[in-house]
Amino acid sequence: MDLIERLRQLSPSAANVLLSAALPQIIPSASGLGIRVEEVTDTRVRLSVPLKRRTRNHVKGLYFGVQMTLAELTGGLLLLRRFPPTEYRSLVKRVEADFRAQGRSTVYAVCEPPPEVFGTLAEALRQKGDKAEAWVPVQLLAEDGTVVTEVRFLDSVKRL
Repeated sequence: MDLIERLRQLSPSAANVLLSAALPQIIPSASGLGIRVEEVTDTRVRLSVPLKRRTRNHVKGLYFGVQMTLAELTGGLLLLRRFPPTEYRSLVKRVEADFRAQGRSTVYAVCEPPPEVFGTLAEALRQKGDKAEAWVPVQLLAEDGTVVTEVRFLDSVKRL
């Protein structure tokens, strides 16, 4: 059992704070964005990023590049949870994004794919043995629940 999981058993909030602090060390381009880990389970990950000078675009909304970073980290954390890096590698092969509204406050990214997504990946890994692909959806939401952006990542998972 890894350190994060042991800490999560004692205190989910403490584990989320620790993971939030670790993200910029793991992904240096996320440094300074203020991304926070809100929730991590086997079926759902929720991260947030505040609207601030560093994350705002020229029309005072959340910069699209920040949205994509937030979305990729959210989906990536769920994949890491389901397919640990000691046994698997995952890569994004394709991205589709639909912009819906300006994010003019803190934006929350939620990755909670239907169960068949992970079932498809696990089954393909069992059948093919080394590599599988699936579309993983992530929704970005404003504080009031308005959908800001919908993103889909075609993720490739490879057994080491």
